[in-house]
Amino acid sequence: MKKTLVLLLCLLLTFVTAGCNDKVNIEDITMALILGVDLNDQGEVEMYISSPVFSEEAKEKSENFKVKTVSIREARNYYDTMATGITAGGKLQTILIGHKVLEESEWTSIFDLLFRDAKTRLNAHVAIVNGSVKDIINFSPKDKPRISIFIPQLIDTANLRNVAFRTTLRSFNQQVLDKGITPFLPELTFNKNVQITGTVLLKDNNVYKRTLPLYETQLLKILNGNINGQLSLTIPVDMKQKGTKTFPKNRASFFVQKVEKKVKKHFKNGKYQFNVNLEIPVEITESPIKLTGKNTGKLEKKIEENLQNDLNDFVNSLRKDKVDPVGFGILARSFKYDQWKKVDNNWVNAFQKADIKIKVKLIITDRGNIL
Repeated sequence: MKKTLVLLLCLLLTFVTAGCNDKVNIEDITMALILGVDLNDQGEVEMYISSPVFSEEAKEKSENFKVKTVSIREARNYYDTMATGITAGGKLQTILIGHKVLEESEWTSIFDLLFRDAKTRLNAHVAIVNGSVKDIINFSPKDKPRISIFIPQLIDTANLRNVAFRTTLRSFNQQVLDKGITPFLPELTFNKNVQITGTVLLKDNNVYKRTLPLYETQLLKILNGNINGQLSLTIPVDMKQKGTKTFPKNRASFFVQKVEKKVKKHFKNGKYQFNVNLEIPVEITESPIKLTGKNTGKLEKKIEENLQNDLNDFVNSLRKDKVDPVGFGILARSFKYDQWKKVDNNWVNAFQKADIKIKVKLIITDRGNIL
């Protein structure tokens, strides 16, 4: 009996240790956490990677590499001639695309490898760099974690605060393939520090069209219902309160907790019609007037009117520019498919002619601790 148990134990140990033969120590890996793609002044494609350094002897937190190629797979071969470890991309966190790249049509073809390789992390962030990708890749702040960790945290925090969108490689691919929505990506800018400065909208062939600033990004969040946590807005309201030029009493701030959206869809006289009704409960965090009695209703009405006007102006500007990040094309496809098939290859033209009206019903649910 004892001999049998010993034999079984030996066999078990053999199977357990068999998987250790091909192990690779982490210090022997060049782990690409950031992939950057940009164009240089000569119009040549440059690819960057940033990898953390695990050696105790190294003074730098990261090692960065740059090669000239239009193929991510070919780039890895070059990286392996310079890196001390085997280049691996299975832990990719962020893909940075230089603004110059967006001036070229069909630039998304460089992602082909990422979708074919089963080891690719499709949940990696994709962001546009307003400036040089090299400046961000080489940024090594003393008061922040290494850049490969800092950027994903920055995007996640901004998305949680609803001042930016978190666009993953998978969701970006879905936007590119869907004819009913305009692809959009967060924009990063480097100016002594890295910060999110807006949302980039793409047009046909994924070429750059427009950048939404902070407030318009928040309006887009409201319209497409992509609100995570609380959204804080500050808008001017004329309540006829005396103030000074430096400190005017004309602003109201509030938290948007959620948005109840109902859309009525029609197709009349050869064009689409969308009536979007938004019910928005808010918590007041800053008010130019005391919120007692009728004053609360007055402020509620004023915010409602201003927000409704801003949303309608925003949608009209999107129609003018022929970009649809809200996804009205998805709504058009959902109820009039026969008509959709006539315009699906050029939805933005039909979107430009569509009648779209936004109506807001704002409800103050909390006035704060003081009246």
